Amino acid sequence: MKTPRDKSIGAQMHIASALLRKKMHAKIHNLGHDSTMEQLSVLEVLLFSGPLIMSEIANMLVKENAVITRMIDVMENKGFVKREPKPGDRRAYFVSITEAGKKEFETLVPHLKKGLLEATSILTKEEYEEGMRIIKKIIKHNNTE
Repeated sequence: MKTPRDKSIGAQMHIASALLRKKMHAKIHNLGHDSTMEQLSVLEVLLFSGPLIMSEIANMLVKENAVITRMIDVMENKGFVKREPKPGDRRAYFVSITEAGKKEFETLVPHLKKGLLEATSILTKEEYEEGMRIIKKIIKHNNTE
C-alpha cells in the first residue's frame, strides 16, 4: 500500500535508521551484551571528548536532558560511566567513561562496523559518499545551534 510516507525523505530516513538500529541491537544481543546503540553513542562521545556534563552529552547526541539522565543512571549501574560533581555548580555533574565502559565500546564497535558495512554493501562507493554528503547537508541545515 502506498502512503505519503513513501515520498517523504524524513520518513524514509527514519525507517532506514530504525532498521539499521534493529540489526545492530540484534548483533549486540547475539554477542551476549545488553548495551544499546544509544548507550554506545554516549560511550563514544565520552571516549573521544573526555568528561562532559549531561547537557553537553544531550546536545551532542540531539537528545533531551531527561533521556540522557536516565541513560546515565543505567550506564552508571553497569559500571560504564561515573559521575563527579562539577566544582561551583551543585546541580551539574561531569560524566566520564570507566575502564569497563571503554572495554564495552572497544569490544562491540568492530562487530557493529562489520554489520554496518554488510548492511550498506548494496551501495557503490559513490552512492555511499553521496548519501553521506546529502545527510550531512540536511543535518547542517537543521542544526539550530
